Amino acid sequence: MGSSSSSTAQRQNVARPRPQTSKPGPVYKPDNAKVNRLVHAISRQSKKKNHPNFNETAEDDFEDRQAKYQESVYILKQLYKRMDPGVMKSLGEAKGEVKLSFKYNERRSMLLVKVVSARDLSAKDLRGKNSDPYVKMELLPDVHNEGAKSTRFAKRTLRPVYNEIFTFKLMKEDLVDSLFRVQVLSHDPMGKDDFMGENIIQLSQLDLTDIVTSWFELQPETDLAITGELEVSLSYTLPDTLKVTVLGATDLLQRDASKLPNPYVKVIVSGIPKSATTEIQRKTLSPVWEESFEYTLAKEELVDRYIVLHVLDKAMIGGTEILGQVYIDLTNLDIYNGYSGKFALADLKNSDRVRTQWSQSSTVQEFKEAMYAHSVYKYPCLVFKDRSQTGNKIVSVQSRKAGSNAKLRLIDGLPM
Repeated sequence: MGSSSSSTAQRQNVARPRPQTSKPGPVYKPDNAKVNRLVHAISRQSKKKNHPNFNETAEDDFEDRQAKYQESVYILKQLYKRMDPGVMKSLGEAKGEVKLSFKYNERRSMLLVKVVSARDLSAKDLRGKNSDPYVKMELLPDVHNEGAKSTRFAKRTLRPVYNEIFTFKLMKEDLVDSLFRVQVLSHDPMGKDDFMGENIIQLSQLDLTDIVTSWFELQPETDLAITGELEVSLSYTLPDTLKVTVLGATDLLQRDASKLPNPYVKVIVSGIPKSATTEIQRKTLSPVWEESFEYTLAKEELVDRYIVLHVLDKAMIGGTEILGQVYIDLTNLDIYNGYSGKFALADLKNSDRVRTQWSQSSTVQEFKEAMYAHSVYKYPCLVFKDRSQTGNKIVSVQSRKAGSNAKLRLIDGLPM
């Protein structure tokens, strides 16, 4: 099997995306103000051409209708979020790419990052048309307290162009262990900005002796807050029995400060469709299981197989929380001596192999599709009609099949 440290390193390589670098190109400095004026002028001419009666009042009315629609969508989101928080986590899968240029200035100990553009982004408008995207960046770890930095947000587009340059204080010796986290979000004036995707870039993988420009694929958000270790024992009995023993875990993540997690482990062996789960341990950060699971697996197949262990928190109310995963490659398993050791937990959902096991519940999927349908058909009418009138009203949504419901109080048209 190899040592625990080597396995941890291997899993880190699996979890972290490796950017593909392209040939360095020149850094242009366009006159953004002039370009924006031209685009605005062309846009207005297009409106006048397509709409002979176009005027400033009509444009204002359109923007007012858009604002009211966004308010209604926000109310709809809150209703479904109360039915199942998992709906908002799965709303709009990460897709698209962001184009970045990197250059390291050794004399100034400074990392220069140019956010060029993005393309093929997911639409966060529930009607599936547009977003108001912006790019957010940060160094991990943030030794010099640079903090997160963001571009301006672009209005109603899935192919924004930014051409904005940012600097981060970074010593040369810290390049090896530093990560650069880039996120694309959609500006939401009515609530929390919508996450559209991210990429965590290992700076040590880039040749920063010159300008590096590349497209980076956006992926689901990686939870870097996950902590703890999982202890596992593996053994093999000829001719064809693999035994996986989940011993225990230590220092698990406590997401809610007011209560301890109820952890259990789901064991998945690639190529075997049925997963196994341990018993739930109540209210503990260091659970002990000592449960074993046996699988029929020919010795010759070990080279192509792997194990994924998901540590989960079984919530008494609400959805199941993820406490981390462990990935174990069986290629080098010593079938005569087996292996026993601890593995650091991490968020591995962006690993190509682990992602194949990743799926959301059918209930969450149905809720999400229902929310899309409600937004397209502007139903219920109480939410999408003009709510400028005063008064106290209650909007409710219910799913008999899932046994779930939610209510939202509107006071003078505003959600409380």
